[in-house]
Amino acid sequence: MMKFDTSVYVGVNQTALSKGVLVPLIIDFKNTPHMILVAPSGGGKTYTLKYILKQLAEADSLIYLCDFKAIDFYAMSDCSNYFSHMDVGKGLDTVFDLMQNRIKNNANCKQPCYLVFDEWAGFLSSLPKKQQDEYKQKLSGILMLGRGLNIFVILSLQRADSSNFMSGARDNFGVALGLGRLSSESSRMLFPDSKDLQPKGRGKGYLRVDGKPLAEVSIPKIRDMTKTDLIIRRALLPSKWGGD
Repeated sequence: MMKFDTSVYVGVNQTALSKGVLVPLIIDFKNTPHMILVAPSGGGKTYTLKYILKQLAEADSLIYLCDFKAIDFYAMSDCSNYFSHMDVGKGLDTVFDLMQNRIKNNANCKQPCYLVFDEWAGFLSSLPKKQQDEYKQKLSGILMLGRGLNIFVILSLQRADSSNFMSGARDNFGVALGLGRLSSESSRMLFPDSKDLQPKGRGKGYLRVDGKPLAEVSIPKIRDMTKTDLIIRRALLPSKWGGD
């Protein structure tokens, strides 16, 4: 029986690295489900998503990529599990329906499924209030029920505004990653117990996993972006596992 890996290497501990010690920062979505990634423009958000997506793809995960801006993941535009601009809602609907199917049919949910949604806030702001609430409700359902069904969310946005979520939904993100020059509001919402966090450069920031102490993180370099895009593309195409 195939054994799937839900662990991801996020980066290195910057504090330890400054002392000449290489300490990897690894998360396991099965143990600590769902990630929220916040970074202003130029903070390294898309780069980090690609770094993580490559690892998920190499682990034979089922991935649905929702790209509201339809710019940074253009290389995936012809893939069936890629949704761009106003079609991103269909991607969320697909994962929500998959979750319902796994619940209804008591499916043997071994293959991890990841809903990766880039620019969640931008998508919501393009919708009327009623539709915003509908999608926020569906996201909340996935966040609450996904873990037991091997369905996980990776959500990225430029600011961690509470208005982008149903009440209490943000508490379901076990992993919080903030990169670049975070606003004071985003810092407070991502890391409410940490004060006076210093702005970071591109690809550097702060990581909190399951309420543990904050770690300063540096995202490693992607050596071959063309190869990375190709690996991600393959995971977004139909497969024998695809629809459960």
